[in-house]
Amino acid sequence: MKTPFLVCLLFLDLSCAYNGVAQFDDETSIQEKKYLIYDVNPGEGFNLRRDVYMRVANVVRQLREQGCNYILVLPPWGNLYHWRKRENKRKWSEFFDVESLNLFVPVMEFEDFIKEAGHQIDLVLYLQPYTEGWQDGEFELKFDIRPCIEAQHHYEKVGDKWRGMFFSYSEVWSHDMKCLSIQGQSSTLVDAIKKGFNETYRLMVDRSETILHDHFGDIHYWRARRSMRYSKAVIEMGDNFRREAFNSNDMDDRTVIQDNWQNTEKKHGDAIGGNYLCVHLRRRDFVRSHKKNIPSIEGAAKQISETAKRLKLNQLFLSTDADIVEIDELASLLLPSNITLTRFEGGSQLSDGFISVVDQVSIVYRVCRNGLIPTPIKTIFYGTS
Repeated sequence: MKTPFLVCLLFLDLSCAYNGVAQFDDETSIQEKKYLIYDVNPGEGFNLRRDVYMRVANVVRQLREQGCNYILVLPPWGNLYHWRKRENKRKWSEFFDVESLNLFVPVMEFEDFIKEAGHQIDLVLYLQPYTEGWQDGEFELKFDIRPCIEAQHHYEKVGDKWRGMFFSYSEVWSHDMKCLSIQGQSSTLVDAIKKGFNETYRLMVDRSETILHDHFGDIHYWRARRSMRYSKAVIEMGDNFRREAFNSNDMDDRTVIQDNWQNTEKKHGDAIGGNYLCVHLRRRDFVRSHKKNIPSIEGAAKQISETAKRLKLNQLFLSTDADIVEIDELASLLLPSNITLTRFEGGSQLSDGFISVVDQVSIVYRVCRNGLIPTPIKTIFYGTS
């Protein structure tokens, strides 16, 4: 029985590590550890950034399965448009359970990367589209090193060092920067890294939103998504809020989940949720960019009143980026329908990012089982178990 096993090893794809071995189950490649850092377009919001994490995590998964000992370096959060304070360098552990992320692929915070590997990045690989677009109207999976289209607006060579934002860490720099025109998905980027950048020790991939999911909704998609458990601090804050505001808890609402997402199995319909209505109401930039699809405050109040009446609910949890004037207007318009509006306001000691996660993510997905009204067009990134 041993001989066939040894023979099979000879046919493994070791192209990622000439002196390494492929990874099996929980084993780790013995080749030199490498780091894959990534970033996205600065204007992208919280939910898109989480979705891009899943795409890049599956890049690392495939690289490791093919013998490449990559660690995924998590890009610090900061300066998001909907954060009213200009905060930066926020760690993933503030919002997510990093131990849970590690159950899918090995990850580390950017500050830990600096402590372990230094302030230098070997190569920034800036992803960009092809200037000629699709050929003959067909989307072809391909990649090529091309002249930069706009990377020069974000990176500048000063002496022998490439300077950029690098998550607001001014001491970080790169030895080199190249632009990769790419059409494809996670596996396409895997092929590009293996073919042209296999020897890069500290690789940063910028504009990672350029790549797509390999197979939206497949087992690897869901494993990456389920690993994105929220931090214990977020869950505790959300649980305390809903218990005090709505007399709601996991036991009564049937929303108890196991600590390890790998062992959690839920059937649709198991959860019943709290006895109140949830509304996600986007304003600010969304009103400007989707004016024809976004209801006015009066229109939102009308929809809420009708839905609450149909579901026989009179408590409302509101998740919104609206200003206080619009919130007060909505609350007054709901009074004739005997609907009480409640928000999670947090406190001055909490970061905007933390408040937004508790408000728009943790509270929404854990408790709004009886009714959730999202803003039209807006993607709600539901928490997973």
